[in-house]
Amino acid sequence: MKFAIVPVKDLSKAKERLSPILSQSERTSLAHAMLEDVLIALKGSRLLDRLFVVTLDEKAIEVAESLLIEVIKEKEQAGESASVDFASGLCKEMGAESVLVIPGDAPLIVSEDIDFILEKEKPYPSAILVPSRDEMGTNAILRKPPDSFPSRFGYDSFRKHINEAKQRNIPFEIYRLPRIALDIDEPKDLEHLASQKRNTKTYAELIRIGVIQKIAKRQ
Repeated sequence: MKFAIVPVKDLSKAKERLSPILSQSERTSLAHAMLEDVLIALKGSRLLDRLFVVTLDEKAIEVAESLLIEVIKEKEQAGESASVDFASGLCKEMGAESVLVIPGDAPLIVSEDIDFILEKEKPYPSAILVPSRDEMGTNAILRKPPDSFPSRFGYDSFRKHINEAKQRNIPFEIYRLPRIALDIDEPKDLEHLASQKRNTKTYAELIRIGVIQKIAKRQ
């Protein structure tokens, strides 16, 4: 069985690197919109058997439940890697042969991107990695079995995940997928996102909080 998990931190403090252009309330509302778009894309996958959000953020739980998506509720968060490995272990106990991890802040993702990764899945053991645009982060990781090597999210995670796979002799493949590669951390990421006119919750939120208008004035 193929499972996916979306780890979500406390969104009330989300996206501090966007603080030069967005207030905290704007950053939080944008984070919620991006999460909803990511979950909608995952829910539309033809190949996923189950989908979970792992979080202690009440609004994220509300968003997930509104979409009828299962939630793994944490009592505390010790970092993204700990959250992912905790949830992956639970998924394995529930029968998952593989687990795909997708961030909640990559709002250009579409269902076809998810199915592309799942279609590339190889026999045991194996992994698939999708880097961020700067190739410092890991914006998707599929592990089969789910606990084949530990998570190393954070600075330079793409290289660290490759090293973990190599150390355990886990065959892996790398795919550079532009829609998954764009996560929103810096003001320049917002500019690229704003140029992608799509009928999404995120784009509507960019209009509501005035980001589209600000960027248009600069151009």
